[in-house]
Amino acid sequence: MTLHHARIYSARSLLRSTALAGLAVLAGCAGTPGPSVPFQQGHSIAEAKAAIITCSPRARSGGNTAVVGSYLGWIIFAGILGPLIVYPAQDDIRDSGEASAVDRCLADLGYARRELTPEEVRVLNLTHGEQRRVLLDHLVDGSSLDTYGGAGV
Repeated sequence: MTLHHARIYSARSLLRSTALAGLAVLAGCAGTPGPSVPFQQGHSIAEAKAAIITCSPRARSGGNTAVVGSYLGWIIFAGILGPLIVYPAQDDIRDSGEASAVDRCLADLGYARRELTPEEVRVLNLTHGEQRRVLLDHLVDGSSLDTYGGAGV
């Protein structure tokens, strides 16, 4: 294979992977995560907040990458109509890309996303102050409301 052919192959491979990533992002854009906490056994809400602060700068670039990838992918997939498909969904795509970038960073730090149940969200909305912090510590640690011994819940 000549250098010219290798470059063409490399460019096609890059475009194909970009298109697939764009399609995957657009397909998953409706899956922007809901209320959740970073979960890691033995950790507190204060440690989780510190991890989120560490990871939050990655959100912007993750969102931008998702949008650009979607535009490129849909241009390759649908031609000139691609941008018309992506434009109305770009805010959702950006949100999903931002959340994914932060999730990847948190995963590198040992955390996983723990989706909160509707009941957990309800109880969190009803608690305040120290009781709320204790409940959040409990949820970040991977425990559930069933094992929470907080007063008044």
